[in-house]
Amino acid sequence: MLILAVDTTTAKGSLALARDGRLIEARCGLGERTHGERLPSEIIGLLGLHDVALSDIDRFVVAAGPGSFTGLRVGIATVQGLALALGRQVIAISILDALLEIGIAPDSRRPSPPEAILAWMDGKRGEIFATLYLNSTDPEAWRPHLGPVSERPDALLERWAGDLDRPRLSVVGDAVTACRELLETRLPSTTRLVDDLPPIAGALAVMATRPPWSENAHAPHAIQPVYVRRPDAERARDRRRQTK
Repeated sequence: MLILAVDTTTAKGSLALARDGRLIEARCGLGERTHGERLPSEIIGLLGLHDVALSDIDRFVVAAGPGSFTGLRVGIATVQGLALALGRQVIAISILDALLEIGIAPDSRRPSPPEAILAWMDGKRGEIFATLYLNSTDPEAWRPHLGPVSERPDALLERWAGDLDRPRLSVVGDAVTACRELLETRLPSTTRLVDDLPPIAGALAVMATRPPWSENAHAPHAIQPVYVRRPDAERARDRRRQTK
């Protein structure tokens, strides 16, 4: 099965191509231009490099959010349009679940697997998007324990302090760098901070080939974004109503 994965949750975003669970290529975009301006040409460029036509794609995967509202809409709408035209199904995966996938990957610097992973994504407005995942003795048993939420990082670390006090905790995401000092102060000294991230679309493309994600392929129109917090337009509308 040939899979094309699209992530537009951040300014750069990423694309990936995978066949039968094997990643062919994953690449980040150029954040200087909007997704609407460059996404079609980036998709055609990636496929052309590997001598693949759009009609060869068996299934599409898209990052469902959270992230930039405009970016999410562009990515989801693009994938929906391509899948609808080709009669293909779409799998939507939370970007926070993709960060979990990156966090549980084997790491030679830490032989023991983590017992908890905190997905920690830049949510702008001084907030982060976060989910805390816990594991049992079964490596396939990762599950959300807290979240997803959108909150100020200092307030969230205080509120979740009891659940984050674990010797084998990993924090994974693009907000780790900006919050490094805060994380090092508030979390156990053994915490692993992961901010050197591969293109997220690569994780999405591989995840989509196995359960539970492979079982959640839907018709294009059924895909819905994962916002976590309300869009700016709705919040602005409420503020206008309150001032009347």
